[in-house]
Amino acid sequence: MPKTKTPARQIYAVGGLALPPEATAYGLARYSRSDQPARQTFTAMAEKILQGNDAMKRFFEVFYFQYGHASIADLAHVAMAIENISMIAAMDVVDEQLWDGQERSTRYQHFSPEAVHTPVSVTRSKRLQQHYRTGINYLMSEYEKLYSDLLAAVREQNPLPKHYSESAYKSATRARAFDMARYLLPLGTLTSVGQITSGRTLEKMISRLLSSEYSEIRSVAADIKTACQTPAFNPFSNEITAALHDLGKKLKTNPAACRTIRRLQQVLQANQPLPTLIKYTAPMSYGITTKQQLRQVAKKLLKIKQIDSSTDVTAFAQQDPLVEAVSTAVYWVTHYSYAQIYGQVKRWSRKQLRAIFELTIKHRGTHDELLRALDTHSVTFDILMDAGSYRDMHRHRRTIQVAQDFTYQHGYDMHLELGKYGGQYPYQLAMDTITATLQKLERTNHEAAVYLMPMGFKRRALFKMSWNEIDYIGKLRTGGGRHLSYWKIALRMVEEAAKISPERAKHIPTTPLSADSVYER
Repeated sequence: MPKTKTPARQIYAVGGLALPPEATAYGLARYSRSDQPARQTFTAMAEKILQGNDAMKRFFEVFYFQYGHASIADLAHVAMAIENISMIAAMDVVDEQLWDGQERSTRYQHFSPEAVHTPVSVTRSKRLQQHYRTGINYLMSEYEKLYSDLLAAVREQNPLPKHYSESAYKSATRARAFDMARYLLPLGTLTSVGQITSGRTLEKMISRLLSSEYSEIRSVAADIKTACQTPAFNPFSNEITAALHDLGKKLKTNPAACRTIRRLQQVLQANQPLPTLIKYTAPMSYGITTKQQLRQVAKKLLKIKQIDSSTDVTAFAQQDPLVEAVSTAVYWVTHYSYAQIYGQVKRWSRKQLRAIFELTIKHRGTHDELLRALDTHSVTFDILMDAGSYRDMHRHRRTIQVAQDFTYQHGYDMHLELGKYGGQYPYQLAMDTITATLQKLERTNHEAAVYLMPMGFKRRALFKMSWNEIDYIGKLRTGGGRHLSYWKIALRMVEEAAKISPERAKHIPTTPLSADSVYER
């Protein structure tokens, strides 16, 4: 037999302007089910795409929706801007492990009473809306005054060093003043998110957001779904369309040229990024129903007199997987500390533990993943921190995070240097004043209370992770330019980890708070 030549290695990118994400996914999925080179597969399917996507839709119906080949949707990546949503909604949008993107840094934004979301339920009552807007105006006014005073104090106590640029100095001192004043910003403050996610992640995200108890988040989910089925924005689209239109007018007497132009208009038209892969997204009835039933279980079985807000970080390891899963599930629907819940749950009988665990999976459908609360891990940290710090720590997506709902019941935190720059009294006065308003609002409208709640109020969340992730957080979240709030939390995490394994914890690279400098950002 004649020798066959070893095929030469070829590596090349596919996709581009004329191939929307879903078409790229279709081509790569077809490629994985053939013995042909990708160039040949994509060339063959290109005409089918231009002829109305019918072949692509049939392929997805069979392999993705009927056979459940979910990895197909991993091949379609969509870049998306999600603008002018509240900080609350942004926290939920980015709450995906397989997510790539960034939320706009609050250090670079301009804040005003108008740039705050008002929940739909609040707009239905003039009286409630008046109370809500009064609270927003008060917080924004106090924020502006506090920021201005702090900026002056920071610059007075930290003059411009020699050989240090004035622009860098102004930026660094502004950042430090903002880091202290931001605790007053309401959680309804508008922000924006830029993300690049796969079709599968988008599908999960939309369903999860549609299941939220907050009306804005459900609306955001609907808008994301619409964006997946709407032609994508491309900065070159207008230029291409105009140029082809002008060429068509100039060459209208040339039939061959006109056919070419029509072809280019067809190829380069704006396309829907994911018209098919997300069409069946719907609220997650499994999670919604289970959460309701878990609240009833917690109310019936937990014998805890009051919420413990005394510790900021507590670590747990070597837990029985069943006890950990049940404890986490109950933690998810309450405001108690993990220690309070775990202390009771571990004494429950195995029969009772099995019954509660079976409740958490009872309503699981064929395509539902297990609840995140049921994921067990090496080390569990119960962290109580201000909502602003949570937004930063929340970005560690290699962790399993189970956050409780927002509440004023844990009180509020403050920046470690606030007293140094004379801001402690006005800050505490503003927070104490708004606490009374939140307590009144909570009795009539939970959404209003949460969206008005300043970032300085504490939120409790479990962070489950490996030792490698503890090492990463210790290194990344401590050091110059970090916010002192999460810097302190990261150090406390390493301290707690040392109680479990001092041999491992001592090698985690951290920087002490004493190394902080106003001039780094």
